[in-house]
Amino acid sequence: MKRYPYQGFKELRGKEARYVIPWSPYIEMDRYLLHGIVPSEGGLLQVFVNMRGQLFHLMTELCYYGGLRNRSRELIDPLYVGKIPHKKIIQGHQCFMRYCLFTSMPDMEDIMYYFEGSEPSGRYEEIYVDEKECRKVRKV
Repeated sequence: MKRYPYQGFKELRGKEARYVIPWSPYIEMDRYLLHGIVPSEGGLLQVFVNMRGQLFHLMTELCYYGGLRNRSRELIDPLYVGKIPHKKIIQGHQCFMRYCLFTSMPDMEDIMYYFEGSEPSGRYEEIYVDEKECRKVRKV
């Protein structure tokens, strides 16, 4: 099976799951950059805010139905009326995002359990996450 860059996968050992998350480079949250770079597929999205030259983690979200591109554009659209956590921060500061593609909703739920402490899928007794960092900022 062909893996795309920044596509996550899992390895199973009995009742243990180890997820590997190869994060994309950081992308400035600009509507034109997002439209040209971010794929319209499901996955995980993290948003960071630039404060005095350092990036601080703001939120992690799973994007399934609308895809990563759609959700990232919603986050920066001032006319969007749906729920946006941290809307004033995202739209009032320089923010960056990164993503990782995943095609399985239960897998994304397990990973969100790791990041946010939400309810896991219940398929595994132990969940491990290995993040592969890309500390670069994507240029146009």
